[in-house]
Amino acid sequence: MKTRYLLGVLAGCCLSALSLSAQTFVGSDNFDAGSTAKWDYVYRLNSATQGSLDFTNSRLDFSKSTGLGNQFRLWDSDGTTSPSVVATSFTTSWMMTMSVTNTLTGATGSEFATIGIQVFNDDNSYSALMLSATSTGNYVRAEGNGFSTVNTATADNTDVTLRLAWDASAKTLAAAYSLDGSSFNAVATFHPVTEWSGTTTANGFNFGVFGNSNLSAAISVGSVYADNFAVSAVPEPSTYAAFAGLGALGLVWWRRRQRVAAA
Repeated sequence: MKTRYLLGVLAGCCLSALSLSAQTFVGSDNFDAGSTAKWDYVYRLNSATQGSLDFTNSRLDFSKSTGLGNQFRLWDSDGTTSPSVVATSFTTSWMMTMSVTNTLTGATGSEFATIGIQVFNDDNSYSALMLSATSTGNYVRAEGNGFSTVNTATADNTDVTLRLAWDASAKTLAAAYSLDGSSFNAVATFHPVTEWSGTTTANGFNFGVFGNSNLSAAISVGSVYADNFAVSAVPEPSTYAAFAGLGALGLVWWRRRQRVAAA
């Protein structure tokens, strides 16, 4: 009876930990449905009057006319009219990933075209990771408020997986990328709590995707695009410990049953 009781207690703890991890900001979109339901908050920056992130060809395509253009879409996993910004996105560890392709060529001087992911607070302090095409080549770029920009050259500009991972205990945001979808290369580490200004990050993060370019030429659909967006909660070490304890007690209970059956 004692073993069964302990099993029940541990199971309850594990379920509680799982419910804390399953927050409304988690979810995914492979863009196959072509729906904007979870991306209905859209805006542009600076003096850009054009630029579009379109749900076409089972992906998210960035395009623009001549001149400065950009568009940002905010992740809204619950499908409401406002993006999901909850305090648990600050207290829960999570990982945001997206596959990006940027085959743009022809940039000159300081021209660029980027597509990427970012998080920011209500005062627009932000941390971002993107795949950027410039006149000198392709780069995985990490930038943000209170942070010295990092550019990492990459020869591969197709299906590059970008990842921002929040450690709720250490309060760090790690930026990394992968060329094969499994092994990741570290780019930079952000510290939003100390680097960002204005409203505290404790009220939660906004999650966004974006395309941005100052290229003088137009960008047509099919050269800069994204796929397979996801935000997933990462269990804290205490959760893993609870599962390990549950497994150990389960083994004890099973062995005891085996001995009783053999008697």
